[in-house]
Amino acid sequence: MAKLGRNDLCHCNSGKKYKKCCLDRDREIERGEKPAFTIDGSKSPAVENGHIVPRMYQKAWEAQGRKVAVHGKDDATSCRPRSTKSVATRGPYYRRIRPKGEQLDDTEKSLSVIEDKAAGPILRLIGGDEIEAEAKGIVAQFFAVQIFRSPAFFEQREEIIRPALEALEADHFKPQVLAESGGNVATAREKVISGYLSSTQGHMTMLRYAVKVASVLGLMRWQLLRFAGPELAYSDHPVVLWPLDLSSSAPFQRQGLGPIETLEIRVPIAPDAAILMNWIDLDDVVGVQASSTAAAEVNAFTIGQCEKEWMHQVGSEPGIAQGTFKPLSRLIDPSYGKQAVTTSLRHALAGKFFKEILGRKFANHVEVLVHIEEALARSSA
Repeated sequence: MAKLGRNDLCHCNSGKKYKKCCLDRDREIERGEKPAFTIDGSKSPAVENGHIVPRMYQKAWEAQGRKVAVHGKDDATSCRPRSTKSVATRGPYYRRIRPKGEQLDDTEKSLSVIEDKAAGPILRLIGGDEIEAEAKGIVAQFFAVQIFRSPAFFEQREEIIRPALEALEADHFKPQVLAESGGNVATAREKVISGYLSSTQGHMTMLRYAVKVASVLGLMRWQLLRFAGPELAYSDHPVVLWPLDLSSSAPFQRQGLGPIETLEIRVPIAPDAAILMNWIDLDDVVGVQASSTAAAEVNAFTIGQCEKEWMHQVGSEPGIAQGTFKPLSRLIDPSYGKQAVTTSLRHALAGKFFKEILGRKFANHVEVLVHIEEALARSSA
């Protein structure tokens, strides 16, 4: 089990009332209600062109001048080199606007903390280090954040929330809410929609979900796949989740969000390395040799779910497979599928963890499993 440090992520943006807020927060931590996240948002620098995929992740693909080769969506033939300073950016994407109009980039600072912590462990994995619990816990947090910082998350969140809120009628509101809206149901409804879909609520949800989902990733089995050369691409949505009930599929058009209901997750981490996660009850392992055919499959899904652009190392053109495919885990275990997940100790531990935190807004630790013996010990406890 890897504990989160006090600066792993941030939920505290109180400005001048920081000390009182953090005192209240510490009391909540002692009661097990909130994690110890302490970044003062009032000191966050303005970020005018924020990355949805951070530069520290893109670094492995960079050439001279920190450049990568960039393709537009649906463009497999032409590309041009660009500095990662402007690759996978969306303007002030994580800027919060408070009700009185104050603009804050404290979410960017929260994201930068996990980016800084994960940079070293990811680099060491690329370099060939064995997977160990502390590093896995940090990288799992980074991947979880990457899933939920994406445009796909915010789009799907609104698609789910907006129809439910637009259906609200007078009897769904508290009398005080209606009174504040002059008895006008439409006005009350718009206020509620505005609140739920505000940047603050969206960013808070992103960070809360990421902390919880990090444990799911931490409990999965990780296999670090190695390729013969610079064969892998990445995109503005680089984490691919394969749904549990899907036995085969063409490349997905949009990133999924529910890792506990997956067969596997793939993440390229370098031009010649990717992490494949699944629920196979074996130890984590590095140095699994994979073919160019497998690289082309990885690329097909990584590129397929991009929103605007996908990238690769300058001077190489990665292969992109065409057609319908089965999960990549078949190359590790040909019998692996949904039935194996239902009997997996790793998956059972993830399900147990989710049940325990189901009613909580926050999780204040990250579960990690590297050696399967640990799962056997936990299941018999």
